Amino acid sequence: MQIHKSYAYSLAAVIALGLTGVPSHAEPYLAVESGLKCAACHTNPSGGGKRNVFGMTYARAALAERILLQEEASAGWASEINNWLGIGGDYRGGYSEVDLPGSQDVSEWSTTKGTAYLEIRPVPGLLTLYVDEQLAPGDSINREAYLLLTPKDGRFTVKAGQFFLPFGLRLQDDATFVRQSSGINFDTPDDGIEFGIELPRWSAQVAVSNGTAGTGSVSGKEQTSLSVAYVLPRWRIGTSINVNEDPLGDREMFALFAGLKTGPISWLAEIDLISDDLPQGGTRDTYATLVEGNWRFRKGHNLKASYEFLDPSDLASEDEQERYRIVWEYSPFQLFQTRVGFTSYNGVPGIPTTNRSEFFVEAHVYF
Repeated sequence: MQIHKSYAYSLAAVIALGLTGVPSHAEPYLAVESGLKCAACHTNPSGGGKRNVFGMTYARAALAERILLQEEASAGWASEINNWLGIGGDYRGGYSEVDLPGSQDVSEWSTTKGTAYLEIRPVPGLLTLYVDEQLAPGDSINREAYLLLTPKDGRFTVKAGQFFLPFGLRLQDDATFVRQSSGINFDTPDDGIEFGIELPRWSAQVAVSNGTAGTGSVSGKEQTSLSVAYVLPRWRIGTSINVNEDPLGDREMFALFAGLKTGPISWLAEIDLISDDLPQGGTRDTYATLVEGNWRFRKGHNLKASYEFLDPSDLASEDEQERYRIVWEYSPFQLFQTRVGFTSYNGVPGIPTTNRSEFFVEAHVYF
């Protein structure tokens, strides 16, 4: 089926304007639902990775259908050993099946992600050493390792080391078009320094890094990232800019993202515009969007549905792609979640990978 580019552009613009014009883990939808910022639940002020005490308490009280095997005098595991040390982790694994047109279905049981977090606080409330290590699948990979300085009770933040760059929504699903097209996701941290500010309604980060996704420094390469968000209890809007200077061709990216809570449904939207300088001269523009709704229809249950659009290159015709996804997430008790999902791709005729469908069942354990 051919996708009409003008319709997709108009749809994305209407959604973005609608979100900005309405007054008033974690996965970003939880921040939208609770009216909080990422720093409320995570050690990392810009989100992702280890949950802090409040984040663990929120997950246990608000996400789990019931609390099991917990004594009345105990609040349960809260990711803390003592005032100077905290640990945490995530495990994801299960069954997946991919249906590729013209080919035999591929299915497997596998571990999709196993990560461990270490937080050492030499000066509690001011200085933190943070490490995020991927243990599986495959060899151990360091995702984040940085010193974090949080003066003025966390109003200001300074990171130095390897960290995830601030850009757009920090989505759990790295396969989304906005995360794949931008190249900024949980697989591409970078080495550098980041400055942030956390005010009651504002959250902002600016980072200067190598631009090599954690593979060291290269002469002539440098990346600058800026992300700013305005947050209210029922809605939020933000923008990100990223400039990656490269001798082989610079890249400039712009993102507009937003969130809105309407009753039991929390909405997310993001639009990314990416411009790459080509070695032979000229530029190539890429356009990607995401619209996602999360319906917490019952405690412990969340239904996630999303639509994505991708135009990989303005220099090619009829290369547009769509991605539809629906996921049921069930948290029967604390620290455990099951997920069942289906994803359908609609893309370029004759290229099977852009027209595939995927089914998965996943178990998620976190602490």
